[in-house]
Amino acid sequence: MEQHTFNESEHDNDDVSAQVESLLISGEESSRAGDSKSALASFNKAISLDPSSDMAWFNRGVLLEAQQDARGARQAFQICLDVNPNHAPATANLCILLERIGDETGAYNMALKALEFYPGHPSIMDVKNRCQGSISSKPIESMQQVEQIEQYDQGDVEKVVEETGFTDVKAILDEAVHHDVDDNQQLDIDELRSAAEVVMATEEIQERIEVSQPVVQAIPDLPVVPIEPEIENILDLDAMAEEAKNMIQSGDPKGALALLKPHLKTEASKHPQSWLIAGGAMARLDLEDHAISAIEHAQKLDPSNPKGWYNLGSLKQRKGLLSEASTCYSNALREDPSYVKAAEKWAPIAMELKDPQAYLSAATIIVASNPESPLRMELATTLIELAEGESRVLESQSGLPPTLPEGPEMAKTALDLIGEGETELHARAHSMANNHMESVKIWKGLIQINRNEPEIWRGLAKALYAAGDSTTAEKCSIKAKEIEESVSKPPTTATELTSNETIPQDFAAQPEVDTDPVSQEEMMSANQLLARPQPEVPTPEPTPNPQVDLAKAALEVQNNSLVQEEFRNPSSNSVANQDISWYNQGVALIEAGKYAEALSCFDRALPSFSNDDEMVIRILNGRGNAFYYLENYPACVESYHQAMLIKPEEVRGKTLYNMGTAYAEMERYQDAVKCFEQAIPRGLSKDEIKRTKDQIRRCNILIKEQKKKNR
Repeated sequence: MEQHTFNESEHDNDDVSAQVESLLISGEESSRAGDSKSALASFNKAISLDPSSDMAWFNRGVLLEAQQDARGARQAFQICLDVNPNHAPATANLCILLERIGDETGAYNMALKALEFYPGHPSIMDVKNRCQGSISSKPIESMQQVEQIEQYDQGDVEKVVEETGFTDVKAILDEAVHHDVDDNQQLDIDELRSAAEVVMATEEIQERIEVSQPVVQAIPDLPVVPIEPEIENILDLDAMAEEAKNMIQSGDPKGALALLKPHLKTEASKHPQSWLIAGGAMARLDLEDHAISAIEHAQKLDPSNPKGWYNLGSLKQRKGLLSEASTCYSNALREDPSYVKAAEKWAPIAMELKDPQAYLSAATIIVASNPESPLRMELATTLIELAEGESRVLESQSGLPPTLPEGPEMAKTALDLIGEGETELHARAHSMANNHMESVKIWKGLIQINRNEPEIWRGLAKALYAAGDSTTAEKCSIKAKEIEESVSKPPTTATELTSNETIPQDFAAQPEVDTDPVSQEEMMSANQLLARPQPEVPTPEPTPNPQVDLAKAALEVQNNSLVQEEFRNPSSNSVANQDISWYNQGVALIEAGKYAEALSCFDRALPSFSNDDEMVIRILNGRGNAFYYLENYPACVESYHQAMLIKPEEVRGKTLYNMGTAYAEMERYQDAVKCFEQAIPRGLSKDEIKRTKDQIRRCNILIKEQKKKNR
């Protein structure tokens, strides 16, 4: 009978230990996910089950310190050290905390202890040096407690007191602030019970510690015998990690993990290399989920380690988590742009995920490191295909256009990759790079070699259309169609352009327009409206875990803009020339707030300057301004865009900024971000760049909120 009782008790202890371990793991996972409320609830529950769990007390201290409860954090770290005096992370955390609250004597003593675990640690050494010789102290009793939550049912409090037998209501209410799981500033009976359990557990462990302290009685008249302090073995974490690494390389991952595991949650809790190598050992033992968690912790401690990101990406890829693996390889290359091994893993994943930007980044690194790589032609082809795809979208788009096309730059990069030549790929690239004459020349050469290939005739037709010779282009399209039809039936009558005909040499001639130069004053661009100094708009400081107010953030994006200010005083944009009175009148009407009338004037001015690009750009920007004030943002964006396409290489950053603000008014924040990003390298001042980056940050917040609402 006695034996049965002993076994049952032992089983209960094992069950509690398993529950506590599970709660610790759950709390750590919640903490890594940013859910501090759930994490604290797990650690509190672990404490109520086992008040002697040093890791539960330590983790509680970390979370309370983050929540600005210095008194609660100090108590938790101290109990952790009372339970386990060799808990290295607790000594370091308490050392830093004590200095921060003004207990410099305690901070100095704790720094000495912490340096036994972390010899030479710069932060701890700084505390030791700053606090050495100080007599300033601050007992925990003098520290301010966090403010109680005042909303609760007195009947619930009385019921909890009756259930637990614990009568210190103030202590329960002081603790309950950390048990408001739903964060509604109102305590229900379960939250009060949870608080009471932790208070009782705290008193229990403190009583145990007091009882366990030996009572030393003074013996009079005995000489004091000096005792040499025992020199503890200081664990060399770097050496331990290196030893474990060598064990893995020699085929003993199990031994490596056994070496590291006892120290991971104590001395090595903040040693990234130990966690990284432990993750490697777990991976070789097929403990993939544990390996991922270990390496994620290592990267959280040291996100600048490219090899850690690479290893984490490999594990994610093995688990089929391709999107997360792609992010890891991207991070590896962010930290080390020459990490070709990561790029080689990233490129095929990016292709599978249909992420062209990621593929281009990875492939570019691979080709740069090895110009003979077979990926070189594949990259060039992909760039040209992306440029052609963008061109097709622009041609078919009936709604709002995007910002400046990226196709021409991609095509130029492709031409650099493939070098000189006269292949179909060269012809397509020249077309996308707006080198239409060169493209036509190559297509003509290809036709001389193979006159019966319809795709070549079709390529020539597209190049001719782009070059402005639509008549000859139409003939080439007919020829392509004729060749395709001849495959299934014999030719009948000849078309206008037979295979023996030559292509006119002057098919793409463009009319030359001589325009008299105007004065410097006359040629001011509409974008000069932005050149005047802008008053700085204060940016609110971010707060921890902010609750995003979507309407407020959107209003900030719309109001904190160069556009609003530049539109208010456009008079400097008027031109002293009698031939453009309609334009000047439109500028004056905008200044007078008569936007519809201004728009009418700009529309009447536009036909007079069909051959004057500079004036067309100014008029289109003026129309954009008018549309903005009329709150017709789609038309505003389209007008700006038309102005940009005339001379894309001369578009100023402030014009793109205007366009981004109009997109933000339409809640098209992705497009707004793209405009703002393109604006930064195009001549903005330092203050304007800062403002633009603020706009990008706000838009990114709004994008996240939109995604949440859509889900």
